[in-house]
Amino acid sequence: MRRRRWIAFAVIVLLMELAALTAVIIFKQHADAKVTRKNASVIEGSVIDVSEAVDGGKDKEERKQAKEATQAEQDSSSEEQPAADTGQPLDSVSSEAAQAEQDSSDTGRAGVSEIQNELQNLINTEYQAGGKVAVCTGRADESDMAMVNSGPMQAASLIKLYVAGCVYENYEAVSAQESYSGETESLLSVMITVSDNTACNTLVSRLGSGDAQTGMAKVNQYCASHGFSDTHMGRLMLQPNDADDNYTSVYDCCNYLKMANAGQLEGASRVLGYMQQQQRRGKIPAGIPSGVTVGNKTGELADVENDAAIVYGGDTFVLCVMSEDLSDNYSAQRFIARISGAVYDFMEQ
Repeated sequence: MRRRRWIAFAVIVLLMELAALTAVIIFKQHADAKVTRKNASVIEGSVIDVSEAVDGGKDKEERKQAKEATQAEQDSSSEEQPAADTGQPLDSVSSEAAQAEQDSSDTGRAGVSEIQNELQNLINTEYQAGGKVAVCTGRADESDMAMVNSGPMQAASLIKLYVAGCVYENYEAVSAQESYSGETESLLSVMITVSDNTACNTLVSRLGSGDAQTGMAKVNQYCASHGFSDTHMGRLMLQPNDADDNYTSVYDCCNYLKMANAGQLEGASRVLGYMQQQQRRGKIPAGIPSGVTVGNKTGELADVENDAAIVYGGDTFVLCVMSEDLSDNYSAQRFIARISGAVYDFMEQ
């Protein structure tokens, strides 16, 4: 009996020891697992953080070095770039044209050289009327103008702009020869608005007190005194041109309109007002959006298509296109409209 009790006690003790041992093992395994997870977490976090720090620092340093290298290269290029060879000292290279170009750039407006390049490109790629074409344009408030092929060309009825200017400078003497009150103004109106040739010849004759040659000489004197050096009146309208002819240039026409717009010519407001009443609108006005005020004066011969205009857009500008020795007048007319549209787009930038 005593032996059975001892055996039972021994079994109980053994079971308790086994339970305790099991508990110790389980606890140890749990603790080891926890430590392992913690270490793994620390190691993984350290690797990621260090990697980002190293790579980020490396990228930042590389970017810094690249920026410094680029800046150094630009500085070197600026120092080594020679100034344009203008025959002037480096400190006097700037000019009025360069300043105007800079002013246009500062205001976001297209510059003279940019417009001139576009005009040349249009002539090279789109002009198909034969003969010669010339273009000049510029903003009314700027002295510089973009020009292609400027020089004396057949004026046709563009000469009437200068006749009008000369009449207004000699208005009292001309109006003293009127056959009715207000005739001079009426003649000026139809000479510009419908390009009446008889009206022009009458005014020229009255400039010379009845002598047309003297009248033409006065027109030429008027042109010379105002700097229109490419302009010359050598015959009356509809008269033969075998001995002499009427000439002007796109530059002179644009300069005339700019001076008129600035009020620097006698009768300027009258001339510009008549131009806005112009009946022949198939050239420069045809390329300008409707609603924009345009004053123009045309000129046509069998092989000549001319037009000079002032356009009162966002930027008031002047434009003259002249063409001569044409093989296709209609094509020349369409090209003038094309030029005016392109110039308008540039001026409105």
